[in-house]
Amino acid sequence: MQDWIEKIVFDHTSPLTAQGNECKFGFHVHPPEVMPHSHWHGHIEINFLFDCSAEYLINGRKIRVPEGKMILFWASIPHQMTASQGDGHMVNIYIPLQSFQTWKLPSDFSSLLLQGEVLVASHPNKADLALTQQWQYDLQKKQDALTAQVVSEIRSRVRRMSVEGYHHFGLFNLDLHVVQKSPVSGLSHIETMLRYIAQQYDQKITIAKVAAATGLHPNYAMKLFQRVMKVSIKQYINQLRLQHAQALLVDTEQGVLNIAIEAGFGSISRFYDIFQRELNMTPQEFRNKTLKIRTDSYHH
Repeated sequence: MQDWIEKIVFDHTSPLTAQGNECKFGFHVHPPEVMPHSHWHGHIEINFLFDCSAEYLINGRKIRVPEGKMILFWASIPHQMTASQGDGHMVNIYIPLQSFQTWKLPSDFSSLLLQGEVLVASHPNKADLALTQQWQYDLQKKQDALTAQVVSEIRSRVRRMSVEGYHHFGLFNLDLHVVQKSPVSGLSHIETMLRYIAQQYDQKITIAKVAAATGLHPNYAMKLFQRVMKVSIKQYINQLRLQHAQALLVDTEQGVLNIAIEAGFGSISRFYDIFQRELNMTPQEFRNKTLKIRTDSYHH
């Protein structure tokens, strides 16, 4: 969890090539930077603008975001900052899509994001500047317990936005396929599959069922998902289950068997195999390590 990216580095010789790091969180504080190209990556991206405003080109549509506002969008949509005003700074937060999908936010909120919308908080929150500064300070300590706390607080801040009020720009009413074909072709099918997986990953789920939710042939659905998401459907489902299990290991005292079942793994042996392969430790070792770091931080 400590291995966050500070900034996504783009290969501007091919700006619409997937940039990697889609499974890592990221946090970047910087002055607004006008971008020479549109680019895309697989995260849900959060931007805070403090004492500055910015203009973006999102999938061929210009939008303006005033200062003090929090915005969210799925960065798989081609986007580019084209202008900025003010001498302030902005904060970029990158949320892996598989983590975002386990946050169980209101369905209309999540669906708008996956349809290609930019969501803007309707009201500035006076606590955001101090909150983002605290997150930056905590992340610099590189302590798993503090990092997990930051993730929890980011999730709570997004949830607050989803219930406090937000608006959008009507971008998904555009024909996405006409403006930028390469990275977003089949986006509506991907959105349907992602929504179905988010609702069903903790139950028995098959590729045939995922494909059926879109009306696509399973082979085509698998190829489309792999091309856009850069992971297979099976890998993505396991990533969601793993994120869910990690949260339960840290935040609850449930037994490992119950966690395996609740997260959708079906058997404890499968849970152990995937957990060990992805994290190089057992679920209990992960829990013990996190609890030790959390205890040590309390004592200091």
